Amino acid sequence: MQKPSHRTHCFAEFTLDLTRGCLLQGQEEIKLRPKSFEVLTYLVENHGRLISKSELIQAIWVNTAVTDDSLVQCMKDIRHVLRDEAQRIIKTVHGRGYIFDGQVRDNGSASVTTNAEESGGVQVIEDLEVESSSGSATGVGAARPTTRPMLLTFTSSPEYLVSEIKRHKRGVAITTVGAVLALTAVAYFHFNRNHSLIPSGNAIDSVAVLPFVNVSGDPNTQYLSEGISDNIINSLSRMPALRVMPLNSVLRYQGKPIDPQAVGRELNVQAVLIGRLTQHGDDLLISAELVDVRDNRQLWGDQYNRKLPDILVVQTEIAQAISQSLRLRLNSQDQKQLAKHYTENTEAYRLYNLGRYSLRGGQEKEKERLEQSVKYFEQAIRIDPRYALAYVGLADAYHQFGFRGFWIPKDAWQKAEWEALKAVELDDTLAEAHVALATEKLPRDWAGAEKEYKRALELDTNSAEVNRNYATYLAYSARPDEALLYAKRAEELDSRNATGMRPANLAYIYFLARDYDTAIAGYRKALEKNPNNAQYHFFLGEVYVVKGMYQDGVAELQKAVAFDNAPERWDRYPILAYAYAASGKRDEALKILNEQKRLAKERYISPYNFAIIYTGLGDNDRAFEVLNRAVDEDVYVMNQFPGRPMFDRLRSDPRYMDLLRRMNRTP
Repeated sequence: MQKPSHRTHCFAEFTLDLTRGCLLQGQEEIKLRPKSFEVLTYLVENHGRLISKSELIQAIWVNTAVTDDSLVQCMKDIRHVLRDEAQRIIKTVHGRGYIFDGQVRDNGSASVTTNAEESGGVQVIEDLEVESSSGSATGVGAARPTTRPMLLTFTSSPEYLVSEIKRHKRGVAITTVGAVLALTAVAYFHFNRNHSLIPSGNAIDSVAVLPFVNVSGDPNTQYLSEGISDNIINSLSRMPALRVMPLNSVLRYQGKPIDPQAVGRELNVQAVLIGRLTQHGDDLLISAELVDVRDNRQLWGDQYNRKLPDILVVQTEIAQAISQSLRLRLNSQDQKQLAKHYTENTEAYRLYNLGRYSLRGGQEKEKERLEQSVKYFEQAIRIDPRYALAYVGLADAYHQFGFRGFWIPKDAWQKAEWEALKAVELDDTLAEAHVALATEKLPRDWAGAEKEYKRALELDTNSAEVNRNYATYLAYSARPDEALLYAKRAEELDSRNATGMRPANLAYIYFLARDYDTAIAGYRKALEKNPNNAQYHFFLGEVYVVKGMYQDGVAELQKAVAFDNAPERWDRYPILAYAYAASGKRDEALKILNEQKRLAKERYISPYNFAIIYTGLGDNDRAFEVLNRAVDEDVYVMNQFPGRPMFDRLRSDPRYMDLLRRMNRTP
């Protein structure tokens, strides 16, 4: 018989198809990211040999600067899809590398061959011993075991059919013809029953959970509609093989007519979950359907008539139904994570979701909204003192108080750090807790912050937020190549192309890497879709200014402050003053400086504001004076200082290095 025309490596029950670039278990394609596939291929092709981490990185990431984290993530992906086999055949030699210790067969096993032309469109399985119907193979007068080809249809995987035949051999003796017919029928039923939702090799690996529609329209229950979606998203996002859109990406569909296929195209996902919630007192009516947006086919749908205290169970049931409908390959740990409740108290859960809802409320009445969110989180913690997520919410709220200038930064960071530490103490497996702790460690403890980011990535590699935050940290740390790797990964996970978010987020990393032309192109592209976005105009203006295009920069910054004209804004008016000063309009810069000084008598204004303006004016003495004060006050945005291009003009001053040392940064 002819050999297959394409290259494969087989091990255990798996096949690496090098021509198609995929991993198969039987006939089912298993999703594996490209780099993870390359790592597995390299290990398999070098089976039996110790492969060091450095060798793997050099072989897979040619001429690319990456950290061990990239390799560790690939190994995590591989172990997840291989499940129990991974422990047996991939050995980790601590401190040295990896060994693939399994038997490898190139281009398939000698005992299983596929050739449609020779077999007339069927699979031929040879060399299987089938007992004669005349008696036992071991009994007196038993017929000799025979070797004969057996014809089985393509609809079943070879490995499954082999196991079925051997299983039936251990039972009663059956005729050869009966074995063929019976086992073909069993295999066909078994295979098609478990693969009916999605064709083999075409599994869904991305989903968007849209905000549940608040059918009653009662604004007092809107928090619950968003909270259900948010909690399902959080549960699913921890599944390594699934890309899930974060809540911020889907909130814009709230209250709008939904076309699942249009949403799928905009968010670059293959499935969309649409849900509806009706609440009357404690009575809940929840309906949900999962749609394959590729052909607008419903994969799953159900309706739940429950009481409010059952809401935690319903969320888990929906998340589990989604995972089953998408045919996710979950190990026991994944299943446990999917069913995890962070509290068993419904009232604590309700208060937590109210707190999150308040935090998402935007800048209108911002201080009152933050105060309300703190009350909700504190009430949730009083009811359930072990509710780790509530401590994370409280840390986030305290952080915003300091970041927006409502509290003295040092007081805000100390409170936020304590809450984040408590969350980690209660649940070290909670990625959100480690992100919160990393945030509060900056700008004083850079090494400690990176440790927390890495731990969060280890726990939730599919979180766009974690990848994006770590990318920004790396960019501020003057590690642009690494930053771009994580930034691009974040955008793969959060494909908001339709909103312009993707080019804008990447543009910021390019800006910090001093690649101004690429950054400008990114912001221009983002503004094509969002012409009134103040933040995009602001960042584009800053890029123009540091590139020396002062007229364009001033024009963009003026647009930004026109959209949001709060005079205390640290991230807009001071940059505009810097632009005025750098372009020679010193009087205009001094007007903004004097207005900032006036505001500082009424409320807290960050020294960082004044540092930006003094740097633009060329007054280095006062710039370093207020920068040192910002370090004393634990001003959070000082984490931007080493990476922000506008401060490059201070680098030649010896006081610059002294300031970095005060921030625990290596000069």
